[in-house]
Amino acid sequence: MASLIPFIHEILPMIMPSATRITRAKQLEPAHPTVEGPVIHREAIVNKCDKMCASVLTTRPKATSTIRHNSEQDAIVYAVSGNGILTVNQGLGMELKDHELSPGDFAFIPAWTEHQVRNETEEDVVWLMIQSGPHPIGADLADWGGDMVTVRN
Repeated sequence: MASLIPFIHEILPMIMPSATRITRAKQLEPAHPTVEGPVIHREAIVNKCDKMCASVLTTRPKATSTIRHNSEQDAIVYAVSGNGILTVNQGLGMELKDHELSPGDFAFIPAWTEHQVRNETEEDVVWLMIQSGPHPIGADLADWGGDMVTVRN
């Protein structure tokens, strides 16, 4: 009987497929764009499967996000619009590297990698972030290599 469990796990999605989920752009629009902070985080697809989730980040003009990491989740960032800068801590030391991202560019951020997004322009920068878990997790840090200020579970 135990040998059937892996087989059932593989065949069950074919027999009982899960529902397709749609999130409309209108649902991601800010409720009060003049009141919200310098980086607006909108959860687009979360808690729909156990392996990935998607969020939209809007970085306002001349704004910078907190320094953060995504805990054990890998992330893929896609630059949707605007030109922004992704700064990452490239290793065990304080080797900070800036990556300029333009619309259509992708970046892979490994788990536990400290990073920050920055917008030095006069227009919004919009990023799509895919993370390797059912919902976004991570922590905001006081500084590069610093203490955790906020934990997102």
